[in-house]
Amino acid sequence: MTTGRQTRFPMARTALTELRHNPRRVIAVVVAIMISVGYLTASVTVLAGETAAFERTVIARTAETDVVVTVGTGDPAAHARLVARITEVAGVASADLSFLSRGRVTGSSEYVQQQSVPANPGLRWTDLTEGRWPGTPDEIVLTTLTARQLNLGVGDRITINDSNSSATLTVTGLTHEGNQLLSGLAQFSFVAPSFYSAADSIHTSLQTEILVIGDGTVPQDRLAEDVKAVAGGDRVETSSGFAQRKMSEKTQGVFIFQLLLLVFGAVALLVGSIMIVNTFLILVAQRRRQIGLLRAVGAQRGQIQRGLLVEAAAIGAIGSLLGVGLGVALSAVVAAVLGGPLTVPAGQVTAVALVGVAIAVLSVLVPARRAAMIAPLEALRTVAGDATGRRTSLVRRIGSLAMVVLGLAAIGLGFADTAFALLYSVAGSFVCAVGLLSAVGLYLPALLRGLGSTLRRTGPTARLATDNTLRNPGRAAATGAALMLAVGLVVALQVGAASMKATADGNLDARFPVDVTVSMFDGPLPARAADDIAAVAGIADVTGVRSARVTFEGGGKPKRVRALGPDADAMALVSAPHPPITAGVILADPYLLSDAGIRAGSPVTVTGRSGSVTLPVEADHLAPADALIVAPRVLSTLDGDAPVGTAWAKARPGADITELRSQLRTVVEPLTGAEVGGGLSAKYVYHTALDRLLALTTMLLAVAVLIALVGVGNTLGLSVLERTRESALLRALGLQRRQLRWMLAIEAALLSLAGAAVGIAAGTFFGWVGAHAVSGQLNLENIQFAMSVPQTLGVTVVAAVAGVLASVLPGRRAARATPVDALAET
Repeated sequence: MTTGRQTRFPMARTALTELRHNPRRVIAVVVAIMISVGYLTASVTVLAGETAAFERTVIARTAETDVVVTVGTGDPAAHARLVARITEVAGVASADLSFLSRGRVTGSSEYVQQQSVPANPGLRWTDLTEGRWPGTPDEIVLTTLTARQLNLGVGDRITINDSNSSATLTVTGLTHEGNQLLSGLAQFSFVAPSFYSAADSIHTSLQTEILVIGDGTVPQDRLAEDVKAVAGGDRVETSSGFAQRKMSEKTQGVFIFQLLLLVFGAVALLVGSIMIVNTFLILVAQRRRQIGLLRAVGAQRGQIQRGLLVEAAAIGAIGSLLGVGLGVALSAVVAAVLGGPLTVPAGQVTAVALVGVAIAVLSVLVPARRAAMIAPLEALRTVAGDATGRRTSLVRRIGSLAMVVLGLAAIGLGFADTAFALLYSVAGSFVCAVGLLSAVGLYLPALLRGLGSTLRRTGPTARLATDNTLRNPGRAAATGAALMLAVGLVVALQVGAASMKATADGNLDARFPVDVTVSMFDGPLPARAADDIAAVAGIADVTGVRSARVTFEGGGKPKRVRALGPDADAMALVSAPHPPITAGVILADPYLLSDAGIRAGSPVTVTGRSGSVTLPVEADHLAPADALIVAPRVLSTLDGDAPVGTAWAKARPGADITELRSQLRTVVEPLTGAEVGGGLSAKYVYHTALDRLLALTTMLLAVAVLIALVGVGNTLGLSVLERTRESALLRALGLQRRQLRWMLAIEAALLSLAGAAVGIAAGTFFGWVGAHAVSGQLNLENIQFAMSVPQTLGVTVVAAVAGVLASVLPGRRAARATPVDALAET
């Protein structure tokens, strides 16, 4: 083509003109990029806010300080003297002690962390939502989530035990904890500094710091050096150094969410890329005559390629800008719901927008290369050649099959007991998935033909729809691959989570065989207690277990423990299958044996009020940490008058564990010396974390499904434009508008169902592989397969219905044209 000032960059102008004149052809591509970039923008923005909130939680106590001195546990008077010496250092405005500790809540097996409230109001890092701060050793403030889980409010009392003592405290206030992704998995409280120094309530501090605030006259680093000179061997750090150390120790949970966000963001971009490639391939086929004309008047192949790349860059820029706006808006909504500030990391958001443009440009490389290969005379033909409906090549078939076989072989190695089982499983799954996606052109037409075989009998419209899905295998394969990937990931996540939960439940049942235990430290359990426990919502059954105080000796120092003698009714409530308790063995918790220095199988002597027995002891998690399990007959030998001192209860499937625990604490509170135990607390923490993770990742993968469904609508819409003359001929031969719309709906449903079917099958397999690999890495035993049939059916229904809905606009567009007008188009 001629060059000059007026013809500089002619293909770029041609590409932009094409966008202005035919915007409908690329709307779906813009939407796909907008959704992908919007998702990633919202991800990095929400993550930035979550990270900032998590950092505030971890380092809140030191956020307003300049220097932090970490001191060892010891004499509180020595700590006070050190504080006095630090206060005298030049440049120090104030120095305050800060304590952290952890104690068990009496009446339950749950632990609460205590943090001292600084005397200096400038160091108080959170706000009260109700009540007042603790001022005396017998007062405590709870976070709102902790108070809800413990069923406590302002004015209630709570007893906390540690290894040295116990204290009964009055709740004087509640603080706002926030609605972070990880909120509520641990329980927190705030106490007065005097809690750690009161003569009648000496508690061991797990972590003690001196928080130093400078007066601004000495730089922070210099101030840390001056403080270190008087602190002796204690660790002295600037507040920024302390914060970095603590964040590196405690941010693994945030990094896990960051990894998930990035992985699923990549999935969304991959699905979007498949759709973009498919769209541009169709556009190239539609514009063959236009490209051929440009080639005939002198356009070079490189110019054709550059024109499509410019078009893709413009589409990517528009979609990315819209996506950034969408992502920031979604982040603002999330921040408003969570009650936190909106944090927009400008650098990361800019990088995400550039990634959107890059994905659009890279996705058009193959279509651009194909467009450049079109010969002028071939492109000027009225009917497209066989290139548009090409079949999968032999090389591609062999390569795809080889990848599937290689992936399955690696997965097989992962199922073997090897040191690299997780690596083999993950790598094998990836290779196998890529092979399945690249071979989609081999099996998807057969699946479409099978799904359409029944519909073909319903009339000519269904036959036309089935034939249309098979006419262009390349287009059907690209659309099906996007759906397969999106649906497959959702199902893989669901199957993996369900299998992990079932496996973990089985292991938790083995580790905590009894759901709920209510035990008296000594003496009988009140007769009404069993009825009160049975009345708690979520309790399926309850029975009493006789118990007695005994002495346990196995060659070392005798230990005072309880002996339980569960009968057949009690054993029926055990979650995991367990053999009957025989009179020839004693069962003890593995940790109890380890602490006593006794090997499993060794003979031990147990002495009670009525007598003693010497029997071999076996490790068994059925036994509580501070008790032995013996046969009822053996218990009668040890104590003939042993009362019912413990109640075992089984929870109903699907019971609200938080509400159940809260009601149990209410029942036990009046019983002096009673304690709630069992496996529900451990299950609650695990289920809460897994359910949040599943909900988050399912929502993220829903973005990929949405993009794939947009691709279905786009494919149908472009095929309507491509088949305008064909639709007109059908209308001229008598096909009604309603029938034409129904034909497109059947096409969409077939594509959606076929993609969903393969995605569900592959997702089920890969979900099980992932669950098996992760469970093995966590040393979980008896790995179980599980899946939610309603959820899987829901994915199928959503895919089919959304596919049909995606055909509405293309169907209306096709039906609007009259036969004469459509046939008049050139």
